[in-house]
Amino acid sequence: MTGPADGGRLTGARRHRRWLLLALPAVLLLAVGFAVVPDRRTDDRGVAAARLTELFDRYGDTSGQWNGADRTASVALPDGRTLWLFSDTFLGPVGPDGSRPRTAPFVNNSAVVQQGDELRETVHGGSAADPASLVPPPAPDEFYWIGDAEVVGQSVQVLVNRYRRTGSGPLDHALLGTALATLALPALTVTMLRSLPLGARISWGSEVLHDGDHTYVYGTETVGESRFAHVARVDGTDLGGRWEFWTGSTWAPAEDASARLLSGVGTAYGVQRVAGRYVLVTQENNVVFSPDVVAYTADSPTGPFTGPDYLYRAPENAAGHIVYDADLHPELARPGRLLISYNVNDLDDAVTYADAGVYRPRFVEVDWPRRTDSADLPPQPTDLTAVADGAGHARLAWRAPRAGLRYQVHRRDVTAGHTHFVRLGEPVDGTGFSADFLVNGHDYEFRVTTVSGAAESRPSPVATMTAQVPPPPPPAGVRAVAGKAGDVALHWDPVPFVQVFRVQQRNLTTGERTSAGTHTGTSATVGSLRHAQTYEFTVTAVGGGGDSVPSAPVRATAFVTPPSPPAGLTATPRPDGTIALTWDTLGRGVSYRVYRRDVTAGETTLARPSLDTRAAHTAGQLVHDHEYEFAVTAVNSGGEGPKSTPVRATARYTAPGTAPTGLRAEPGRGSVELTWRSPQPGGWHRVYRRDLTAQEREFTPEEVAVRGQRATVNRLRNGHEYEFAVAAVNQAGAGPMSEPVRVTPLLPVPTGLTATATGNGEVRLSWRSAGPGLFYRLYLRDSTTGEAWHPDPYPVSDTSFTAVLLTRGHRYEFRVVTADGTDESRPTEPVPVDVR
Repeated sequence: MTGPADGGRLTGARRHRRWLLLALPAVLLLAVGFAVVPDRRTDDRGVAAARLTELFDRYGDTSGQWNGADRTASVALPDGRTLWLFSDTFLGPVGPDGSRPRTAPFVNNSAVVQQGDELRETVHGGSAADPASLVPPPAPDEFYWIGDAEVVGQSVQVLVNRYRRTGSGPLDHALLGTALATLALPALTVTMLRSLPLGARISWGSEVLHDGDHTYVYGTETVGESRFAHVARVDGTDLGGRWEFWTGSTWAPAEDASARLLSGVGTAYGVQRVAGRYVLVTQENNVVFSPDVVAYTADSPTGPFTGPDYLYRAPENAAGHIVYDADLHPELARPGRLLISYNVNDLDDAVTYADAGVYRPRFVEVDWPRRTDSADLPPQPTDLTAVADGAGHARLAWRAPRAGLRYQVHRRDVTAGHTHFVRLGEPVDGTGFSADFLVNGHDYEFRVTTVSGAAESRPSPVATMTAQVPPPPPPAGVRAVAGKAGDVALHWDPVPFVQVFRVQQRNLTTGERTSAGTHTGTSATVGSLRHAQTYEFTVTAVGGGGDSVPSAPVRATAFVTPPSPPAGLTATPRPDGTIALTWDTLGRGVSYRVYRRDVTAGETTLARPSLDTRAAHTAGQLVHDHEYEFAVTAVNSGGEGPKSTPVRATARYTAPGTAPTGLRAEPGRGSVELTWRSPQPGGWHRVYRRDLTAQEREFTPEEVAVRGQRATVNRLRNGHEYEFAVAAVNQAGAGPMSEPVRVTPLLPVPTGLTATATGNGEVRLSWRSAGPGLFYRLYLRDSTTGEAWHPDPYPVSDTSFTAVLLTRGHRYEFRVVTADGTDESRPTEPVPVDVR
């Protein structure tokens, strides 16, 4: 069997891990190294695995932009570039000793662009000083992890899985659904993000495979520590189209009908068509923490898949790390080979920062299709038995076909729904084996093969048993050591056959009891603790037989060192008179306080405003042509750190260059309501007016500028025609005026005037009110004599009036106007009445 060519790197120094926020089943099995000579050639037929490993190693060490990530999906772009997509990512430079700073920015997804034979740039959201995820989080305590992607037209479609944090531990998160992000080409900016009508059972996007008339989308269903592959498809290439789901026998429109293809896949895996068959490559997940990369094959993208074929055993496990999420990169593979990436991490958070190189992708390549020679297979074992010993083990025994052979044990968890057998550990001498890490009450199948050199026999007949696993004992030797950043490092002694532990914390100051997360290994770092407050911790072992009782409690008092002064402070004046400040972020859990003083005005003390949560601030309400000095401090629960090195900048406004548009004027009672559209909707504006009736030739500005896109001008003469214009204004002056509009304010006219002769030379008048705060003036004339209109001498505040001393037998006409003491409205239509 031809061995794989790997990246030429065994871990020790200079390799790292991330936050392990993955729901990652993974274990520390012994690793077998392959004696290979790395091939680092790159040509137009593909890229050598060792070359890619070196590229990411060097880029992480020297770029100053990206220093480690996981997931590792690749997409060939139309312009010849390769887009590498990552989930949890550490940004920024590494230390001179190869460590990752504790203040390294951390985002949940990012990208790196490869051009030719080099990695050129890192793509993320936010800014260089204050980076954010490329695909932004949908809500607080939620995030997106990357699936797979493909080019569709002039964009890249990326499937992303939405998760919610459910606790503070690395495994504490829950799948919420799948969304589709669109990245524009060539800029790789996110132009669209929409949720797909998919549920939370399957994380879609483990692989995207275009084959024939369809694009197949593979996904992963996680049930406890088991994972199962699913497949859906769309017509053509648009992942935003209608999805169909494989039911095991046909395609159906409902996701609920999706059937499992096989067990033992990762959250990411690769599927590639080779020589008319489909090969699925994954890190082996039918047993937790396996270092093996395996392949399954099928004649159809829907299976059935046969295997596994063991391709590679990652050596990083021997150094105490874990491997996960293998993927294929056919667009970069050399002919006749599978190009495989896998991710590496560590269960100890201290390792993730001490050695930045661990948490980076590795690449290997293997010959494919595999060539096997079945002529000289060794004889298979016989008489296999499997017995539960009541202590959590399966005792296996078999008959050797002859002396001097070695044997490989295989296991299948029937109750968990595993579809294939998985190797357990290394080949053994002798004819007995104790299988552990079992789940109480689960039915298991075992079989054994004979190993002779590179050849492996056909498997023995299957032996079955039902596991009997008692609850584990509580962890012993729990220790708690307070750090300097509001963290407490917990350590405990190993518990046999237990990989998962739950940590509980209680704040003795407040009495609050909370979960500190679910952890693997024998250590956990609990963060975000309050300075000078004492906490109590217990640890529970979670085994195949259930949960242990909690450990004896331990206590620690949290200590938070005030942060160091922010570095990289810059101040950039903007045309709107503000000054934009940016500085290097100090990571999560830190806020910032910006100080400033007006140097031109002679201020000697830096004033302290409120806190900023991001490494950026816009200083406003500044005086034109004044020089300002700024400094920034960082604040955490331990207090405020020292000030940064100050910087200075001069605030300069540029007079607005664009006139407002759409000016409209609505007349009122001695007033006009103006509205307009402005390129500076929240900015200041000056209103100009002139009284055309009074023959004013020049516009007069209103004394007070207004903010926004609306103004009310009062104290106008009713009945006078006015012309108005508006201009944006700042401390540098006013910009061009808008097109003017004309309007005439008018007093409202009374309505409903009636006149009734009541005898004795009197007429009773009434009308409807024209509004509050007004009075009325009555006009009358004796039309019998041809008298001219004349006002009654007394204004009326009510809506009725009795005219007296009129000439009997004469006809009179009456009308009413509204008055405000200066102007009068139009009169009502005249109302005639014959006086009696």
